Amino acid sequence: MNKYIPIIIVLLLAAFMVSLLTGPYKNISISDIINYFFKGSQAGKSGIIQYRLIRTTAAMVLGAGLAASGLTMQYALRNPLAEPFLLGVSSGAALGVVLVLVLLNNANPLVIYSVAMIFGIITFFVVIGIGARSGGTPTSIIVAGVSVSYAITGIIIILITKYINKINVTFMWLFGTVAYTLRETLLYSIILLIIGLIPLFMMAKRIYTLILGDDVSESMGVDVSTTRYASLILSAIISSAMVALAGPVGFIGLAAPWLARLMAGNEFKQTLVLAIMVGILLTLLSDIAVRIASPSQELPLTAFTALFGGPLLFYLSKKTGW
Repeated sequence: MNKYIPIIIVLLLAAFMVSLLTGPYKNISISDIINYFFKGSQAGKSGIIQYRLIRTTAAMVLGAGLAASGLTMQYALRNPLAEPFLLGVSSGAALGVVLVLVLLNNANPLVIYSVAMIFGIITFFVVIGIGARSGGTPTSIIVAGVSVSYAITGIIIILITKYINKINVTFMWLFGTVAYTLRETLLYSIILLIIGLIPLFMMAKRIYTLILGDDVSESMGVDVSTTRYASLILSAIISSAMVALAGPVGFIGLAAPWLARLMAGNEFKQTLVLAIMVGILLTLLSDIAVRIASPSQELPLTAFTALFGGPLLFYLSKKTGW
């Protein structure tokens, strides 16, 4: 077992507890939380703990999904900057959700997740198609993803400007938040995350060979194209589910894999486990910071992930070999 895993587990348990204790209501104690899990709790406190538990779990699922998706894309495309935003998947899924919320005025979780998945996958195939016309290399795919992402972001801005009177919570969602998570939406994301992670772990050895180069990978008997596109599709599924859960949250899918690689090296399966744990920890800490900074008014989660993400990535760029 990697020497960092016990340390991260302790930090995760501490962050989990702090998350349940943090919020606008100051009358929740550790004993209240223990009683809630093991003995039941008073009605008023139970409601507060339930809300914080859903929010905390949502942050954990979000962090795990973004980290797993980002790491897989970095391996598949052999690029340390690859992540859901870069391939346009997050932007595509976000556009689908905005259309449902703003134009159709429909907040049904099943509809939101279905549309997010459809738009995210369609965007992925558009990017792959454009990239294929330019040579089908990892670089051409990334360039296509950036181009498509910018175009979709422009469409989203137009929609927001045109229908500003309907934005309200949608506006907060566009900047990323787990504050309004429903149990049903959380369940959908957990299911889709599991569906995406299981085959990624099963394909771990093949995905690892991709960073060695196509020639080396093929010499080891790996079907490079099938492995690359299958892993990218799984990443698109996971990242689309995360967008439907909390909006397009940046930084986590980029930084968590880098930190994991510093701790675990390049072996994909072990790095994936660590990336998921680090992603959960970073997202939990960011959401805790949001609540501490503004206890009476919700702040976007991305405000903190971006604020601390820039300096951290600059530091990591000097430490990593990619």
